[in-house]
Amino acid sequence: MSTTNCSRRPTISAANGSTPAGLNGSSQTHSALQTFRGFAHQRSEIAPPPADLALVNSEELIEEILRRLGEDPAREGLQQTPARIVRSWKEIYGGYKQRAEEILVTQFCAGQYDEMVLLRDVEFYSTCEHHMLPFYGKAHIAYLPKNKIVGLSKLARLLDMHARRLQVQERLTQAVATDLQRILQPRGVAVMIEGKHQCMCCRGVRKKEGTMVTSCLLGAFKENVATRSEFLALAKE
Repeated sequence: MSTTNCSRRPTISAANGSTPAGLNGSSQTHSALQTFRGFAHQRSEIAPPPADLALVNSEELIEEILRRLGEDPAREGLQQTPARIVRSWKEIYGGYKQRAEEILVTQFCAGQYDEMVLLRDVEFYSTCEHHMLPFYGKAHIAYLPKNKIVGLSKLARLLDMHARRLQVQERLTQAVATDLQRILQPRGVAVMIEGKHQCMCCRGVRKKEGTMVTSCLLGAFKENVATRSEFLALAKE
């Protein structure tokens, strides 16, 4: 049985690493950072984050994390690391600014074609929301056209949109399938994802050979055994 953590988390602005408006002088920065450090030791459900937490610069927060790891953020190899991390967020977590409706907006008439459309072995990279470590692998995405089809690249873009968020593989699989079904409205959708998780490879049980397989079957793929079997056979070829 899955569980959901509903505790509130502090929200930090100025994710682009720039100095937020209203942050004047090092004393304010130090004060806001001290507030954040104190808040980190509180149970998050006790009270919402203080208003001045929004004044903390994202790069300064990363510098504090480096210190807590036992590092010196001022040493040569780490001086630009906070800025690099903040810049990387725009790509690694870029899916939050995308919408499935915009990706699948261009559709074409399917004509007489009513057989399976399958995009197989599409690589993806995502971030596990539990430890914020990468998981990656390949996906197989199929649908049975009803009236419309989409370009194959749009299936890959839909996968990337959901992968570029904090995720768990189960939700990633279901999100791709349900968005494709909801927007394109085919007779059925099938998604299978095979992933390797660094949270299991480099820590914890440290099992690097394990592969997690998840699937989501909708419409004809769920209801028709022959259609489901065809998808599974083609996906594993």
